[in-house]
Amino acid sequence: MKRSLMVAAAVAAFIVPAASPLTVLAQEAAPNRAEIREQRREARAAARAEQPAPPARPQTPTPQPRVERPARPEVRQDRREDRQERRQDRREDRQERRLERPTPPVRPEVRQDRRNDRQERREDRRDDRQDRRQDRREDRQDRPNRPDTRQDRRQDRREDRQDRRQDRREDRQERREERREYREFRQRFSGDRWRRDWSRRHGRDWWRNDRRWRGYSGIRIGFYFAPGYGYYNVPRSYWNQTWRVGDYLPSIFWRYRLDDWRTYGLGYPPEGTRWVLVDNHIYLIDEYDGYIIDVIYDAWSW
Repeated sequence: MKRSLMVAAAVAAFIVPAASPLTVLAQEAAPNRAEIREQRREARAAARAEQPAPPARPQTPTPQPRVERPARPEVRQDRREDRQERRQDRREDRQERRLERPTPPVRPEVRQDRRNDRQERREDRRDDRQDRRQDRREDRQDRPNRPDTRQDRRQDRREDRQDRRQDRREDRQERREERREYREFRQRFSGDRWRRDWSRRHGRDWWRNDRRWRGYSGIRIGFYFAPGYGYYNVPRSYWNQTWRVGDYLPSIFWRYRLDDWRTYGLGYPPEGTRWVLVDNHIYLIDEYDGYIIDVIYDAWSW
């Protein structure tokens, strides 16, 4: 702060004496400027008095002629020429620098040496592989009582094939026995005869007073009714679809089994089979894969 005050005082001490002559000159020139201004005012007033009255201004102003602008100097062309000249100069400079560069020394022939090295390394690796193979062979020969794993694997595969063949033979034999049992069952039981005898003894609406149909209230779209189970949802692809003997019943219907087959007067199901209820049809199926052995269509009428 003190330094700034000292600097301001020094500047003021220098400016004040220098400005005093200027103030004197201004005071002397001030009367002259006032007289000149007065003379100019009198001349303008005299000129105005001598001029005639201006004519009445028309309502529509006359368009003034357009003042033509002076031709613009062609600067762009000059700039382009300058840029081209600078580019040419730079090209020449680069060419000169390239010429001034010293020629590189001749590169030694290294590629041939590298090829020779690679070839030698390959030969060394081949020799090493041959040596390792020979060592492994000698080690195998020196090992006492080494089991022949390849022979063992071959023998295992042969035994597996024989086992699978034996299993397939046994499966075919079992299927033949099952088919024989199925044929014997169809010979002693007939669905048409059962429906005829059952309807003659019980009538077509025998199910109305049965307690197993207690929850039945009519046909529902998308649902089946199974006595003892009630209504259950059926996929749209299976709705109103029937299957024949030799087909495979979908697994969703296997659970609705008819265990009291004696009450209905049905035949004793062979071992590994069951009676199944699907809508108003009764199917005898294989419990393993759902193979249909016998069918009773329209066992009761709704």
